[in-house]
Amino acid sequence: MRGIDDKPATAPEPSEADRATARQWFDRAKSLVAAHNYDYAIQCYINGLERWPQAVEEGHKPLLYAAMMRAAAGGKKPGTMESFKYPMTGKDPRKAMLNAEYLMAKDPKNPAYLEGLFKNAVRAGLDETAMWAGSVFWDACQAEKKPSAQRFRLLVDLYVEIAERQAAAGGVGVAIEALERAIRAMSRLRQVDSNNLDLAREQTEIATKLTILKGKYETAASFRESVHDSEAQRDLHDSDRLVQADDRLDDLIAKARAEVAANPDVPAKVMRLADLLCKREDESLENEAIETLLVAYRKTDNYSFKMRADDIRMRQLNRKARRILATGDKEAARRQYREQLKFELGVFRERVEKYPTDLRLRFEYGKRLFKAHDYDQAIPVFQEARNDPKCRAQCSFYIGRCFYEHGYYDQAIDVLTEAIKSHEIQGDAVSKDLHYWLGRSYEAAGRKDDALKVYGQLLQWDYNFKDVRSRMDNLRGKG
Repeated sequence: MRGIDDKPATAPEPSEADRATARQWFDRAKSLVAAHNYDYAIQCYINGLERWPQAVEEGHKPLLYAAMMRAAAGGKKPGTMESFKYPMTGKDPRKAMLNAEYLMAKDPKNPAYLEGLFKNAVRAGLDETAMWAGSVFWDACQAEKKPSAQRFRLLVDLYVEIAERQAAAGGVGVAIEALERAIRAMSRLRQVDSNNLDLAREQTEIATKLTILKGKYETAASFRESVHDSEAQRDLHDSDRLVQADDRLDDLIAKARAEVAANPDVPAKVMRLADLLCKREDESLENEAIETLLVAYRKTDNYSFKMRADDIRMRQLNRKARRILATGDKEAARRQYREQLKFELGVFRERVEKYPTDLRLRFEYGKRLFKAHDYDQAIPVFQEARNDPKCRAQCSFYIGRCFYEHGYYDQAIDVLTEAIKSHEIQGDAVSKDLHYWLGRSYEAAGRKDDALKVYGQLLQWDYNFKDVRSRMDNLRGKG
């Protein structure tokens, strides 16, 4: 039986030749998105997905990102004739899926197109794609002003279908996740269609299937079942401990090395060895972890290995920087800072390319560009990352800082003022930083009274905040 981390057992995988051709289309699409040629980029993504319809990370997610950027730029929605040209029904579910995805790319928040994408992915047996499309479709259903019982009904039925197919094929982990999503959709359906008393019974039946499936998984001949004796249980428990005896850690590392040697293609074993090697903060062991992860990455093309290796390297550089700072050697600290920043810029540039829809990664990349004083590159990166509500205020802060450093004080004032208005918590750390740089921008623009007003608000929140008092004294001629 397959492990919980395995990919869905679905339609046959494309040939290496098809993957290579698809990657060429995806690479072309990325360059077109960077050039803001969204319509042609969308077509290139569709061309690539025709060859490799399971390419969630490489094709489907970047296509959705291109669609969102196109919509933000004012791109037109598909007209009636275009809808007829790309039917979402037909004998070929893959073609219908791609037609729905093409229409969705022209109108990414339209639940009808997302429904067509999800439904046809399930029909085609492309369960990995369907699990991604289902989550996007769920968000669209939740966002509708008038919730549709029919759409939530569809979510329940299709997730159950995925679960049954995956369970039969041995993809138990995916089947469990699909049933959990089906239960969530059923809970929402019961809220929308509260008069349908049969839904409670149906939800109980799905929950029973989930319980049975989990029970089978726990007793299956998987990695977890192999931990059947007390010694193995103790190994797993000790691996998770933050502090343990050196001899015990040596024993765990030795066993983990042996497991990776015997099962080099099992991601969980490689990651566990890397975690153990990093527990002592011993650079030689950490370097072994990095090399182990990179070997796995080169062999499998699983980017999570590369990310983990880069995280370890960044931690090493941070630790080295702290040691140098403690010596008081400023020149060495500057050299170390430049080395570290160069490495981190490369890491986050690559991660943004790999996961273009992850706006948190884009925000982290923008911060490194700001540190490198590359304000022209940083501003558009932060403007895109600002679409994530979780980091919107911080993105606005950095955009304002970039404008300030460029000498565009009026633009900095506008951005920071708008960010302050939309920030919900007044007086917190983010709010204080926004106000401080708004005051600095007013001051640099020669707007003395406005600067004094903003600085005065800061003093009411935090009397010792940065150099606010001395700035106020200077502006009043008391400095």
